[in-house]
Amino acid sequence: MIYRFVAHRIKRHPDSEATASARCLHGECGWQAEPRVDVGTVDQQCMDHTGLNREHTTSARAFEDVALVECVEGPA
Repeated sequence: MIYRFVAHRIKRHPDSEATASARCLHGECGWQAEPRVDVGTVDQQCMDHTGLNREHTTSARAFEDVALVECVEGPA
């Protein structure tokens, strides 16, 4: 059996956009920001939530995109 090393790279898929989302970490709050392409909009949703719920100051933010793995031509 012959094995060979093949180099790859990973990047955002050209037909996709990265999205940001967030959720409140205060107890069992359950609040979540609506996912958006603009992280600033998600940040504003978090600040608005804290404005209405003064003790809800910690949020988990997540960033997601679609990845494309490509084989790199030639020797690695």
